Amino acid sequence: MPSQKQDYLLRLIEELGLLMAEVVKLRNQESHDAALHTLLQAQERLFARPAQEFMTRSIEEQLRLLVIGESTPNAREKCLMYAALLTEAGHIYTAREQTALASGAYQFALHILLLTALRDPAPKAAEDRARISSLLDLLSDDQLATEVQGLLGQFHAAGHDF
Repeated sequence: MPSQKQDYLLRLIEELGLLMAEVVKLRNQESHDAALHTLLQAQERLFARPAQEFMTRSIEEQLRLLVIGESTPNAREKCLMYAALLTEAGHIYTAREQTALASGAYQFALHILLLTALRDPAPKAAEDRARISSLLDLLSDDQLATEVQGLLGQFHAAGHDF
């Protein structure tokens, strides 16, 4: 029988999935402001706190806040969901022709995916590689921050190829 914490995570993922579907629908309808607003709501729901409490922090601090008290598998799921939300933000910014913001969102998502994959190598490593590869396809090498390039190097050194 699943624990209460596992039930909570499953409900949260289901709720965030519905919000994500709404975001995609709004983006496809070119309602970009509404899509970004819904995306912010999803992030606040994922963090269980107002955006002001996490958005100004470093990536590492955000991830720490995100996974406080979570089991390793639940923490991983929450990090993957955060990366998915940020990737969608990048798609919205791309649709709005705000390439710098899109690049930033994609790189932030990539950073989270790399940290997650390196901290908690999963049996689903192929899925990690696919997620990372899809984000790399959206970014040029000259857009990658030094820290992200370093994480990519660590990821490759750990035997992960694309």
